[in-house]
Amino acid sequence: MGAFAVVGLWACALAQSAPQPAIPAVLALFDRYPIVILGEDHWQRANGEFYIQLVRDPQFAKRAGTLVLECGNSLYQPILDRYENGEDIPFDQIAQVWRNTTKVLSWESPIYANLIAAVRDVNRGLPAEQRIRVVAADSPIDWSQVHNSRDYEKSFGGDKFFASVIEREVLVKNRKALVIMGLNHVTREGDRRGDPDLTSMIEKRAHHSTYVIALTGAQPESDPALRGTAPALYPLHRTRLGQTRYADRLLEDAADAFLYLSHSGEIARPDWEALQNDKIYFPEVQRRHLIEFGCPLNLETWKRMDRPCS
Repeated sequence: MGAFAVVGLWACALAQSAPQPAIPAVLALFDRYPIVILGEDHWQRANGEFYIQLVRDPQFAKRAGTLVLECGNSLYQPILDRYENGEDIPFDQIAQVWRNTTKVLSWESPIYANLIAAVRDVNRGLPAEQRIRVVAADSPIDWSQVHNSRDYEKSFGGDKFFASVIEREVLVKNRKALVIMGLNHVTREGDRRGDPDLTSMIEKRAHHSTYVIALTGAQPESDPALRGTAPALYPLHRTRLGQTRYADRLLEDAADAFLYLSHSGEIARPDWEALQNDKIYFPEVQRRHLIEFGCPLNLETWKRMDRPCS
């Protein structure tokens, strides 16, 4: 076989997938998988806008019905349930869901509070039995009992706890769920260090139950098929984008599809001024930061999105 023929066959092999309109494509996945996972890069404005569009689609409550979030402390699940079912909950109480997690400051971007509020708005128009349930998946850390790094480590359940929540609240109950986590928690074949992540753990218990969509970790400009298609879901198998690298593997080995959104890279930043002016919460953030990271809080570092102790 000539060289041109080989190249031609290779090109055809890389043309098995085409970008699909994102929202109907994601919703259709629930016909085949009980768990659809969005692996995000935190604080991305385009991600937050897409999440809200997705949960507002009338088909989301019918096809999925459950939303599992890394950005929520499971200790406050009863408060979150009451909030999503329409009860008037003061801000300082519902904010405990995303503020009191094991990840200090990580969920101060407004996209997470906005998503939780958007589900509440959707649920107002639905009968009780059809409402979307939001599940907080982070470990039930009680910061009033955390005084040092040893206490913190005991409270940190990581991917093992995430997986146990999904098993208990989704698989055991025979439900379906959209899961939103940082990409490193959900890649196939383990995290960047090669350790099992929550997808690996779930698949070990329930084979072929997950579909992983990467919202980061790719250079979409490397694949001409994506030009002008946003928002689009792009299956990665045998595509040019799938052949790009993510950490120590091909992207198509780390995820099943890529979610291509416009305006990617724009950050939805926290209201740093309001945070500093909060006379109760900000001193507590400073205390927690020192425990988690081992260094005093420097907001300028966070504003630059550098490592907390750099």
